[in-house]
Amino acid sequence: MTQPAEVFVSYSREDLPRVSELVARLREAGVSLWIDQGGIDAATLWSEQIVNALEGAKALLLMVSEAAVQSHNVAKEVVLVSERKGHILPVHLEPTVIPTALKYPLAGIQHVEYYRDPRAGQQAILRALERIGVRTMATAPAVPRPAAAPADAPAAPSAASSERGALAVMPFDNISPDQETDYFSDGLTEELIARLSLVSEIELISRWATKQMKDRKADARALGAELGARYIVGGSVRRFQDSVRITVQLVDTQTNRQLWGTTYKGKLDDIFDIQEQVAQQIVEALKLKLSFAEKISLTKRQTGNVQAYDLYLRGLDYMYRMTKRSMEYAIQLFEKAIELDPRYAAAYAACSSACGQMYQYFSRDEEHRNRAQELSFKALMYDGNLPEAYTAMGLSYFLWDKLDEAGASSRKAVELNPDDFVAHWTLGRIQFTNGELEEAYREFQRVIELKPTFFTGYLDFAMTCERLERLAESRAARARLMELIPTYLLQNPDDSRARVIYAVSLSEVQRTDEALKETAKALELSPDDPLILYNCACVYARLGQTRRALDTLLKSGTAPVNPGWMANDPDLASLRNEPDFVKILENARH
Repeated sequence: MTQPAEVFVSYSREDLPRVSELVARLREAGVSLWIDQGGIDAATLWSEQIVNALEGAKALLLMVSEAAVQSHNVAKEVVLVSERKGHILPVHLEPTVIPTALKYPLAGIQHVEYYRDPRAGQQAILRALERIGVRTMATAPAVPRPAAAPADAPAAPSAASSERGALAVMPFDNISPDQETDYFSDGLTEELIARLSLVSEIELISRWATKQMKDRKADARALGAELGARYIVGGSVRRFQDSVRITVQLVDTQTNRQLWGTTYKGKLDDIFDIQEQVAQQIVEALKLKLSFAEKISLTKRQTGNVQAYDLYLRGLDYMYRMTKRSMEYAIQLFEKAIELDPRYAAAYAACSSACGQMYQYFSRDEEHRNRAQELSFKALMYDGNLPEAYTAMGLSYFLWDKLDEAGASSRKAVELNPDDFVAHWTLGRIQFTNGELEEAYREFQRVIELKPTFFTGYLDFAMTCERLERLAESRAARARLMELIPTYLLQNPDDSRARVIYAVSLSEVQRTDEALKETAKALELSPDDPLILYNCACVYARLGQTRRALDTLLKSGTAPVNPGWMANDPDLASLRNEPDFVKILENARH
């Protein structure tokens, strides 16, 4: 009896040439695949053969493209596999926004961006398939030897020691009496991820993917399937005054077996020793081999001052809240950390980023722009391989309209840390400014994949889609933005930046009264802020109030955005042929 294929390939007929090429390569690598060569879309009804192939497969290989996500049959296949809790591996053939109908069954599932690097993408597919038990040439049983090995030959490594798989570091639970210490448990998670990312043999799941699972209660096997992780590190942190207790465990998600676990107790001063021990013992439990440089990197400390480290973690917590007040607090905390340790590169980089965000969104004080650049240079002076330092420098150069330098710094940051959403965001803004819209589209898409709650990313993505005439994607991004901002504004009612972004989104769907109401609130909160005035002009332009838009744009001056951004901004499309707008743009370019 013929064994069913282990992998079912779901795709759109329009993608058949490139899908066939990938399928051929996977078959060469020993993967057993089932594919309808006629194209699923060509069938008027699902055949019994297709249903049987789906039910017999260990995994659904979903070839994601603009055509595929619009296919009813592809959607049915995804839903069918999802409902029976089967394995789905999305392989992106091109940058694609996932429509609402597919968002739920694909939520939290790691995907392969095959279009970025086909060779690396193929290897990632094979590794992912191996993790869920699909056979490849790498996992095929070895041919038996005709004779036994000598008695004194070294023992072959066990299956557990030779297998590899992705590792997910889950956010540590804060079980401290003071729940305000969440920043500390989050910081320990980030630090562990940063250390383990230095080990070349470890394939780490994105920190942003695991962050979304922070409050999810599920067993290791379920989390592993959802994240595409073979191993999971998790634990808890209890901090009371100067005492710390940290419990950590490493679990194999396929067997649900704990490979290693321990509890550390000590004083806050012991935290750096504990971090090193945790990282080293995870490496030992996974039986990984480290190079000499990796061994040194694993024990590297950004600072030896515990109080400075604590201030730095508090500062990051405030900075990521992205409000004016929280950014001011963050800068103060980073500055204090630098006072305590004048060689603390990470604190310099964070303070630079916070100053850059202050200038970009909340206060056009030249001191913020100057300090952002100065602090980023100092961060690199103390640590030339710190990803956050290059991210901060990229943002700083962008604020000075030095786009080539900004791009080089941001690309270096992404090279060192592919999951740095701020670096991807800066690259996207550079490309949008330069009119490189396809490139900006990919970067902004990556931003919202990495940071799904970052509403500014949706706004930038929507504008880029609109300029590319991908109107369905633009509407979907703005719809998500409209879901996120009202909740944010309930928590941060004085954030004029968020209010004016909301107003722009309301104007885009012609909810005129609401848009004007939010615009008025933003102006009341920040009547002289050039960036708020610029965005108010965008609202008026969207609503067809041309004269009012031009007057507000003139009042804002040319400082809020650079000319390239203004020229490509779809919110100002109705003004493009207005003589006053042409004059404003010319003045900005000189």
